[in-house]
Amino acid sequence: MKRIIQLLLLSGGLICFLSGCSDHNTKLSLHAALTELEDLEELVREAPLDSINSVRDRLLEVKKDLVWLGSDSNVVFVRSDALVIEELSKANRYLKDSPSRFAGIFQEIERCKTQVSGLIDVIESGAELDALGDSIDDIYIKRNVEIELNAVLKLEGVVMETLRLARLGLETDFSSREAIDSLLEVKRGQWARGVVKVGEEI
Repeated sequence: MKRIIQLLLLSGGLICFLSGCSDHNTKLSLHAALTELEDLEELVREAPLDSINSVRDRLLEVKKDLVWLGSDSNVVFVRSDALVIEELSKANRYLKDSPSRFAGIFQEIERCKTQVSGLIDVIESGAELDALGDSIDDIYIKRNVEIELNAVLKLEGVVMETLRLARLGLETDFSSREAIDSLLEVKRGQWARGVVKVGEEI
C-alpha cells in the first residue's frame, strides 16, 4: 500500500510539475522519489541473491553437461527427455541475466538518489549554476526533474520484473530439479557404459 501511494505521488507529481506546479509540490515529488528509491533498494537487498546465483550457476553447468553428453553417439535422448530439458531451459532463461540485472539495478538506484538529492539541494539553495557551470533556471529544473521522476518510475518496473523472473527461476528449478538430476544421471550412465564397451572392443 505504501509503495502504491508513493508511486501515485511520483506520477501525480510528474503530471503536476509538467503543468506548472510550485517548488513546494516539486520538492514533495522529489522526496517521494527518494523514499521510493530507498524502498526499492531494501526490496532488492531482501532478494536471496546467493541462492539465485547458486541456482543459476548450477543450471548452466547442467546445461553444459547435457550438451556435451548429447554430442556422444552412445547417449540417446528420447521424447520424454525433451520435457525435462525444456524445464531446464526455462529456468535458465529466467535466471541467466540475474547478476547483471541486479548489479545494474543497484547502480541505477545510486545514480537516481544522487540526481534527485542534487535537484532538491538546487531548489532549496536557489543555486544559479550546476557542477558543470551550466545556468540553472526554471527550464533547467523542469527538464531535469522530469527526467529523474521518469527514471524512478521506470526503475520500479525494472525491479518488479527482475524479482518476478528470479522468483519464476527458483520455482521452476525447485519443481524440476529431481527430474533434471535424474536425467543427467541416466545420460552419464549411458556415456560411461559406452566408454567401457569401446574399451572392451579394443
